[in-house]
Amino acid sequence: MDSIYSYPHYYEIAFSYRDIPAEVDTMEEAIAKYSKIPVKTVLELACGNSPHMLELISRGYEYWGLDLNPTMIEYAREKAAREGHDPKFVLADLKDFKLDEPADFLYIMMGSLYVQSTEDLLSHFTAAEAGLKPGGLYFLDWCIDFEPLSGTRDSWVQRRQGITVTTRYTTRVHNAAEQLYEENILFTIQDKGQQRTLLHRGLRRAIFPQEFVLAATKLHRFELLGWWNDWNLQEPLGEGRGEIVRPITVLRRL
Repeated sequence: MDSIYSYPHYYEIAFSYRDIPAEVDTMEEAIAKYSKIPVKTVLELACGNSPHMLELISRGYEYWGLDLNPTMIEYAREKAAREGHDPKFVLADLKDFKLDEPADFLYIMMGSLYVQSTEDLLSHFTAAEAGLKPGGLYFLDWCIDFEPLSGTRDSWVQRRQGITVTTRYTTRVHNAAEQLYEENILFTIQDKGQQRTLLHRGLRRAIFPQEFVLAATKLHRFELLGWWNDWNLQEPLGEGRGEIVRPITVLRRL
């Protein structure tokens, strides 16, 4: 079965439920409150189809995207070109990437901090430290596991231009001692009367709050500014409602 990452158009439809302008508003709110440097260049790690790219460019930022998948990068590049833009893309692994120059703002979306070991996590922070200017922010969406490792199941349907993508997302514990779980993302696609299925199956390591803070702030040059619930900088995690929904975390480079 083909991978979901080989078909960026379907991937974009599947995850199109997000309010992109509102999310960029929140990133700008974090920048205004916490960045110690002016922000011109923004680097998205694991950028995929670069959903925030055009919105960021329209607000005057210089967008850089980094991803391990050349098909995704080419899709994002073509999307930018259709609007007359030529952003910078880097084909690299987020665990050990190197840039020609550091960015002013670094972000990663939808829990895309894919690592499989403690060594991978530490290597990532070494790369992120080098890739971000002192005083700049690292904004993370849904990358930290605030609840115990367990199986999950979710599904949703998105439609666009006569195409329907049904997504089924499941996880199950693979090795609790190593904090590894198996992640499965299945697309069932109806496209002009034709049906096809695409699948992502892989292992990823859960990242828990205390080890995240240790890796970022004790072993690397970041400070934790906070984590918030449901993309709301007015709702610090641990306060208010008990349910954790799509938390965000903000670090600042020392």
